[in-house]
Amino acid sequence: MLFRSTRSTLSIFSNAAKLRALGNAFVIDSLEKAGLKGIVPSHGDVLRHLFDKKACSMTELARSIGRTKSTVTVLVEKLEREGYICRVPNESDSRGVLVQLTEKGLALRPVFEDISDGLVGIVSKKLSVEEAAVLDRLLRKCVNCTKTPRLSDSLVEKLEREGYICRVPNES
Repeated sequence: MLFRSTRSTLSIFSNAAKLRALGNAFVIDSLEKAGLKGIVPSHGDVLRHLFDKKACSMTELARSIGRTKSTVTVLVEKLEREGYICRVPNESDSRGVLVQLTEKGLALRPVFEDISDGLVGIVSKKLSVEEAAVLDRLLRKCVNCTKTPRLSDSLVEKLEREGYICRVPNES
């Protein structure tokens, strides 16, 4: 569906960027208060996925968090250097490796749960549960780049690497 650009339509991008900046600032502040170094907001999806899974392949991780394999590789390498995750041989595939949390990484779970609760609190102060669900659904619809035929794969990957977008996994 195409519609004429209006000032209110264009403000969607501005408001989404402001909300993202607010969330990132909250996450960064919370990480600093917890004394955590070497972790940035973009690591959150990787860590959250690994909190729920014992170990997974890089392909599974990339698919699950809606990022390219090359982007996930960069995120994983940084977390590995910081000692939060490690790579282990895949017993079912001798050529493959799995990524898993270390003890240091597992210890982050309570901090990330508190941060997640804080992010929910930011939204719940302004929106009802129903409004937040509608906003989430609409934003997912807008940012799901796999359904945007006008963007080439290379452009989507470039925007993702630079942190402007992320792919939202389809929920079935």
